[in-house]
Amino acid sequence: MLIAPVRSETAHPIDGGGRSHARLLVGGRRRVAAVGVVLALVIATLGVGIGLSESQSRSHILSMFRLRGTSSATFVSTFLAQQASRQRQAAGQYLSGRPVGRERLGMVVSAFGSGAAELLDSEGRLLDAVPTDVALTGKPIAQHYAYLAAAEQGRVAVSGVVRSAVPGASVVAVAVPFSTPGGRRVFSTAYRTSGSTLASFVDHTIAYRPHAVYLVDGAGNIIAASPRTGVARLQELNPALVRSMTHSTLGAVSGAGTPSTFSVTDVPGTSWRVVIEVPNNLLFASIDGWTQTLPWLVFAIVSVFAIALLVVFARLTALSERMARSARTDPLTGLANRRALNEHLRRATARARRSGRPVSVLMIDLDRFKQTNDRYGHRAGDRVLRTVADCMREALRGEDIYGRWGGDEFFVLLPDTDEREAARTAERLCRQAGAADLGDIGLPAGVPLSIGVATRTSTSPEDIVQAADLNLYEQKAARKARAGANSSQLKLELSR
Repeated sequence: MLIAPVRSETAHPIDGGGRSHARLLVGGRRRVAAVGVVLALVIATLGVGIGLSESQSRSHILSMFRLRGTSSATFVSTFLAQQASRQRQAAGQYLSGRPVGRERLGMVVSAFGSGAAELLDSEGRLLDAVPTDVALTGKPIAQHYAYLAAAEQGRVAVSGVVRSAVPGASVVAVAVPFSTPGGRRVFSTAYRTSGSTLASFVDHTIAYRPHAVYLVDGAGNIIAASPRTGVARLQELNPALVRSMTHSTLGAVSGAGTPSTFSVTDVPGTSWRVVIEVPNNLLFASIDGWTQTLPWLVFAIVSVFAIALLVVFARLTALSERMARSARTDPLTGLANRRALNEHLRRATARARRSGRPVSVLMIDLDRFKQTNDRYGHRAGDRVLRTVADCMREALRGEDIYGRWGGDEFFVLLPDTDEREAARTAERLCRQAGAADLGDIGLPAGVPLSIGVATRTSTSPEDIVQAADLNLYEQKAARKARAGANSSQLKLELSR
């Protein structure tokens, strides 16, 4: 019986590990397809984006518009936090004694540029004030002011616009708790709503002119405004804006005489808000007369770049697959090499340990291979190796993993295979190799094989390979012993 002609290595990429190679190939194609889909989505998105450029530009302008309010609110919050920190530090240093002393309190208040302040004890009673109000001294006033009550509970608090209990003026106040040997105290400093620092923040909130910027408290009282105004409440000054603010924090001012857009941003740590209103003809001036040439030119460049990128990625993926295949393939036989076989062996033995099912291996050695090489040359030896590889392809199952171990040794991994089935597989291989017609290179009876068999359930890759090696050497030794005995018997018969 003749075996099929020797097939080229390109026809059998990593035999016995074909599923791994197929997964690698499919994975590479999927990656290329995924990149292609992503790039197509990017190009499609860009095309849609160009068609909707005005809307996107408008959204960007609105985002920047909101950001101006956020920045201003952050500046105000930072300023108030710094004021509170300075107040706490000064109070702890100068206002912790008993008694404090009116002169010292006045000095501290003057240092903050304030004309009014209160010093409360742990019960919320007024210890002293600037200016002095004898009628309120010693009386609990914290209960009448939410921000003072919050400070009595240990939190820094900022008021809205209030009528100060001591001077009777419209102010905003920063109240800080601080510890003293006699218990917690509260130091509250009041600042007039016309304070220059807050007004400066509001004036520099946005560069559009004309504009309207307001810093208001939670009740809608105006703390500062740009342009300046003598009106106390935003409702009285701009009722259309107030109505719009009840439904959203960003959008068009409904009912405004001139179409305009507003933004509302909370000031962190307070009940205050920064409100900005700008006419639309100023806010969206940059997108008027938008030309189509530049975006479509960008679209064309990106499209060409995306196609080129996809081509490069596909070629790199194909190259990576070829390199991965080469690293796992024996170039002469097209079978898996030792590296690939070891990887499969590690996985198979680990799976056998988990499942309790047996795994078998065959260690195959070519008998008289050296003699063939020495007599007929290495090309004949290569032919023998390729013939054995083809025999393995014909004789083994699709789920078996096999390859060239090195030199004239081959290896077969038989998952979920017991010792009896492994032995039958070895016999089948021997028959298949013995059917090869290689008489022209001194092997008329085919390629003789010696096969070591090992079967284990709980094992390591090294142990099962060592067991198969040992079985192989035992078989070779037994064969030599039988050959020696037969030779001695023949000599004895001839001597008679």
